Amino acid sequence: MNETYISIHDLHLLGNKISWDIGRGELNAIIGSNKSGKTTLAKIICERIFNYKGTLSKSIDFADISFSDYTADSARFHYSDFYYQQRYNFSDSPDLEPIKNYLEYDDNNAYQASIFTKVLTEDILTKKIKELSSGESRKLLLQKSILKSSKIYVLDNPFTGLDSKSVFILTDVFKMMVNDYKKTVILLLNNDNQISTFDSIIHLNTTTEDVNTEIQSYKENAFFNTSNANFNTAFEINNQTIKVGGKTLITDLSWPIHKGEKWLLKGDNGSGKSTLMSLINADNPSAYTLDIKLFDRKRGTGESIWAIKSKIGFVSPEIQLFWDGAHSVKNIILSGFSNTMVLKRNINEAEQQNYLMLLHLFQLEAIKIVHLEPFRAEKKEW
Repeated sequence: MNETYISIHDLHLLGNKISWDIGRGELNAIIGSNKSGKTTLAKIICERIFNYKGTLSKSIDFADISFSDYTADSARFHYSDFYYQQRYNFSDSPDLEPIKNYLEYDDNNAYQASIFTKVLTEDILTKKIKELSSGESRKLLLQKSILKSSKIYVLDNPFTGLDSKSVFILTDVFKMMVNDYKKTVILLLNNDNQISTFDSIIHLNTTTEDVNTEIQSYKENAFFNTSNANFNTAFEINNQTIKVGGKTLITDLSWPIHKGEKWLLKGDNGSGKSTLMSLINADNPSAYTLDIKLFDRKRGTGESIWAIKSKIGFVSPEIQLFWDGAHSVKNIILSGFSNTMVLKRNINEAEQQNYLMLLHLFQLEAIKIVHLEPFRAEKKEW
């Protein structure tokens, strides 16, 4: 019988009552929808929340638990101290440390070597963090966590942003950690379709408001009705080769996106999706050396970057890395009324109503004044 590391009894969490023994050498899962309490339960396990109703006992120390989510180690991955396009100008940041130093990777350590080579290739060790794609950054964060000499690894939505090949590889790595090294791995997931076999599963239930019917009632709102755009082609690139840091990502690319069209861009992590989107969103200065048009106008003919951005709504997992902890949820949302990271004016009545509507539809009222913060210890009643 496996040694029990953590024993939870009658823990009350958002309408759930949890009793759970977490043992050595197990692959476990906490599964639930958004706002069901997955991250809160992880914080309790990792000793970031101390006040709760129920009991929890441990036979291991806090230092024996490793935690990782997309915002983990934000000091290294944060871009708020960079100017907007420096993300694609690696030569402007000579002081960035190589990935091998960041990982504290020791190729003479048998455990580290076996885990690392399963997920990443050795040539990545000499790269800088800012050179990585969003998917590669995600895998690097996971590597940083699972390379530690810990007993329990808590991984929050580890497959987010990863291609199917990477999901398969990481699943194999988690099983190897459990079977070969007797590590305990706890995955926080939205559903249980990604891995077929777990030693134990905690299902968290929550009642969430169905906003689909409410969205119908807002359809006539001016927010959802935009004026006819004055262009024919949103984006056009003609027979171009795209490189990053000397690496060729895409060759001989020709791609027109006409007004009213809907496209799906697919590719493995590191294949160039984010780089290509940075050209469309006017973030990448290499666009000036390429044959590219945005909204019928060739790049480099006197157009304003901010005029381009005013016509594009863009969402990416990386965007959160451009805000530091001084910004509240409200201010981040309101910045959408400008083309910069911070809205430096008062909003009018119509904008206020649109903001309140979106806040409600996305169920964010309760956290609108919360500030972005790193994952840290806190006391909270549940």
